[in-house]
Amino acid sequence: MSMIKSIAFDLDDTLVDTSGLLVPMASQRACEAMIAAGVCVSLEECMTIREELAANLSHTEIFTKIVNQFGTNQPGKAVHDALEEFYNPEVPSVLPLLAGATENLLHLKDHYNLYLVTMGSFDAQVEKIKALGIEKFFKKIYVLNGFIGEKKEAAFLDILAQEKHPAAELLSIGNRLSSEIRDGKRVGATTCYFAHGEHVGEEAVFPEDTPDYTITQHKDLIKVCGL
Repeated sequence: MSMIKSIAFDLDDTLVDTSGLLVPMASQRACEAMIAAGVCVSLEECMTIREELAANLSHTEIFTKIVNQFGTNQPGKAVHDALEEFYNPEVPSVLPLLAGATENLLHLKDHYNLYLVTMGSFDAQVEKIKALGIEKFFKKIYVLNGFIGEKKEAAFLDILAQEKHPAAELLSIGNRLSSEIRDGKRVGATTCYFAHGEHVGEEAVFPEDTPDYTITQHKDLIKVCGL
């Protein structure tokens, strides 16, 4: 029987195919914003560079790197505007969950306390959650702002304070070694790396970046994690 009692899901590229459905247009808009701010790069080259750097760098780092490489007399505005466009994509009124996600959420909700712990623009994340229609599955939803230094570790600690069970009985599932896996490990949680989307290939930096489990699709989640 599983020792897990609570499960924290990431949203982007764990429940919804953000990389496939929203990132291409968000990337284009971000690059257009940098070009409008005077960055001397073509749209195609800008988008290619962003995609190549996405696995291991944050988008603040990516856009800063592009701005510094190609130059502009207003670098601060270029980075700011690119981030605004990238993290506030046009979200359709209805979004599909990744294959198998609905079945997993329906099954797991009957056996565990489920939490959603996501990071990004508050309004955009709320729009995605509404478009997916997944609020009903979660005991609580956390939307964190990485731009002001918030980390998922704080949400995990809050979950543990509410649930009052050992940290190892919380399972953190997500697609970033540097976020859901690292922050989960730092509070003592069990972790599952969902290797999906443009961050696949991210290199481990710290010992905590090594997950307990790794999956590539929802159909393997329950079996691999022993849920």
